Amino acid sequence: MALTYSLIIFFAAAIITAGAYFANKKITFLPLLRKIIALGIVPIAFYRYLVEHEAVMWIRGLNMTLIPGYEIPFGDEVHLTIIAIFLIWFTWAALLSVILNEFFKIDTLANIVKFFSVPIFLLDILLFEIYATGIIGKGAMNSGDPRLICITVELILALSLGLSSVLTENTKLPNRDATLRMLKSLPFAILAIIPCYVPQALIGYLDQSVKIEDFTEAHRLVLYFSIIIPFLIFHALKDKTYEVKRFAMIYMTLGLMWSYLAYWQIDQFSSIKSWPLHLCNTAMFIIPLCLIFKWDKLFNFCLFINVMGAFLAMTMPNTDTAVNALAFERVNYWINHYPAFFMPVLLISLKLFKRPKFKEWIYSQVAFACYFVLVLFLNAWFGDTDFFFLNGDFIVDKLGDWAEAIKDIEWHVELMGRTMVFYPLYQFLFYLVYVAISAGMWFLYALLFEIWDKAEDRRLRERDYKKMEKDFKEFLGERSIDKPLSGDGSPSLVLKEFSKKYGANKHYSVDHASFNVKGGEIFGFLGPNGAGKSTIIKSIVGIQTITSGNIEVCGFDVEKQSVQAKLNLGFVPDHYALYENLTGREYINYVADLYSVSREERDESIERMVTRFQLQGAFDNQMKTYSHGMKQKIAIMAALVHNPKVWILDEPLTGLDPTSIHEVKECMKEHAAKGNIVFFSSHIIDVVEKICDKIAIIRKGKIRAAASLKELEARKMDLEQFYLDIISAEEGAPLVSIDGDDILGITVSDKVGGDEA
Repeated sequence: MALTYSLIIFFAAAIITAGAYFANKKITFLPLLRKIIALGIVPIAFYRYLVEHEAVMWIRGLNMTLIPGYEIPFGDEVHLTIIAIFLIWFTWAALLSVILNEFFKIDTLANIVKFFSVPIFLLDILLFEIYATGIIGKGAMNSGDPRLICITVELILALSLGLSSVLTENTKLPNRDATLRMLKSLPFAILAIIPCYVPQALIGYLDQSVKIEDFTEAHRLVLYFSIIIPFLIFHALKDKTYEVKRFAMIYMTLGLMWSYLAYWQIDQFSSIKSWPLHLCNTAMFIIPLCLIFKWDKLFNFCLFINVMGAFLAMTMPNTDTAVNALAFERVNYWINHYPAFFMPVLLISLKLFKRPKFKEWIYSQVAFACYFVLVLFLNAWFGDTDFFFLNGDFIVDKLGDWAEAIKDIEWHVELMGRTMVFYPLYQFLFYLVYVAISAGMWFLYALLFEIWDKAEDRRLRERDYKKMEKDFKEFLGERSIDKPLSGDGSPSLVLKEFSKKYGANKHYSVDHASFNVKGGEIFGFLGPNGAGKSTIIKSIVGIQTITSGNIEVCGFDVEKQSVQAKLNLGFVPDHYALYENLTGREYINYVADLYSVSREERDESIERMVTRFQLQGAFDNQMKTYSHGMKQKIAIMAALVHNPKVWILDEPLTGLDPTSIHEVKECMKEHAAKGNIVFFSSHIIDVVEKICDKIAIIRKGKIRAAASLKELEARKMDLEQFYLDIISAEEGAPLVSIDGDDILGITVSDKVGGDEA
């Protein structure tokens, strides 16, 4: 008989697999059909699982029965008992993996299906009699039990899905890294769905003196592990993608729910009195639903209500004291309450749900009020139920005589021929205390989130630092950090395909900008407002990050050798920010200290610039007393005190009087005459035309033109008109170079725009 079932399963699965393989690219709705088949396995497995308890559930210690008079499926053949237990357990994991594989395209899951699920199903077929006997009991093959049909259909559908997914999507062998990921994930997949009777069946009962209650040593040990395990799960998943984390948590919650359901049977659901309406029972079903359907608001009920209830249940277990520490009832109790305790917090830590705000706590209280009223009514209606301990004495016994006295106050209501009994004062106080504790949970979460944020920020910074350190060592190779990436350290400014994009913005503020500035040049950077001038300047000086491309200052990479690059830079921003409680002298000396300028050099430089900018009378006063123009002069002095090879100015002449403008222009000429670079942006075309050697024009984030001022003058071209022509040109107009090929870094062979304006 077993051979007949095995052959039916094997050939039916082979036919379906072959059909799926050949129809793979011909039937467009095949993926949807596969999902429907995967979901179709669920009610079959559910019925087979809950219509009657699995036979191995009653085994204790492999060779004895839990219930006197109950017949052990395999008698004294312990090896068959072990095989059956592991086959049933591993088949649960294999079924769940195959079903979820149709909804999540994750390489590790696909490899688990390939190397674990399919082999387990083949073992089930090969050892069908052992597998079926472990589920149904002795004589399973001749029993005519409908579960035999369910097992057969399950294996046909599951094996078909597994084999066809391997043949159509996963035929290649995984590489070493993928294999290691699978081997690390597989124990998690198996343990997450362990049947609640496995410890009892394989190990047997512990000494009856071992109690997991009343804070005994064993109880405390379990509570300690309940704190440690979520941290292990978090660290295993923290750096994974959102989809991988969501899949792992869905798998885990469904696996735990399936293990928990082993305690139930279908006929129990026929009466509402037997429904799992205790607070922590609800969490077993709510959490998977919240994950699968992304129900954020319902999730907050679990976070603020279930977590607290589960914690109280873990510290004050209400199982029968006679139940052994490894009995399936005891294990089932912890499978029920433990995930309800840690899972909601873990899901927020993994960022699968947003952290709640105060209004979410309010929503959770509304949901709790509805739940409380429901179970209050059901308890009173049936009389013999005790959902949420609102009718029984479990809580009262722990509180003492005063609680008993409060509970003695009763309120009788006649409704539809029933006498409903309420305990108004006790139940009202019960509700208020729970709400108060829930409010405390809100404040506790807020504190924990703050602590967590700091720890997580530190972890991420350390991780990023290690990555940067590794990348930096690879970048440098054998070079010293103080050695330029290119050239000999002489004045130069080079942009290579530099691009900048802010945040999630799809559009680039600067798009593949390239130009070169050489020593001894005063370089003008022109463009309308919003064209990208300040973005480029701020990236050169290191204020903003680089999205792509490279910037080099005197041969040093701005991103990788930022300190060395900045030591060669002087920067005058368009909006200065000074320490205005310092005097001008104190501030300039402070900047000189940052650049390690010697006392002799700084004194000479300060004296010269104070005289040039006519600041003698105010230089030793606090800068908050200065006018806008005086502060601008201080910003210029601070940029020049260390005699930078590259002096960058962003709209430097704004707010200066004519005399000061003249002095600044003279400073520019003198600085360039020493072989240094002066790079500045300005809207004042006349100034640019008089003092610049070369210019570049940017429009809408792209460099559109470059020119030598001497060549413009030789061709009798007006700079202002040249600028206006470039700015008003059509979007796709070619790049224009007026003797500016060296600026743009282009050669005759790749030149685009020629020499026409």
